[in-house]
Amino acid sequence: MSTYKITIKAGNPAVFDPNPRTAQPNDSVFWFNSDPTNAHWPAPSVSEKTAWFQYQIPPGASSDTVGLVPYDPPKAYTLNYVCALHPNETGQIDVKIGKKKGAFGKKTKKGAFGKNTK
Repeated sequence: MSTYKITIKAGNPAVFDPNPRTAQPNDSVFWFNSDPTNAHWPAPSVSEKTAWFQYQIPPGASSDTVGLVPYDPPKAYTLNYVCALHPNETGQIDVKIGKKKGAFGKKTKKGAFGKNTK
């Protein structure tokens, strides 16, 4: 399980970075609003703006962490989202299926502290 940051960068329109964001089952994301003047509200759609959290993200603030990726989806998919305040600002999360190797997605060594145990 990992938590990923998506940064909202100022512009006309503002952009989500990275876009698309890649995630795996049971991962979470949060958005950081680096736009110095505008609030933003990532949501699955304009009409579902409170599906992930109940508020817009003010300049310089972060959203709550949201567990958007189901633990065991049957196949890979793309989750599209939009800024509910600025519908021309869109993003995607590509959910990939596949097991991570070891802790933090890396290969781990056998035994305590990477040494052979007896």
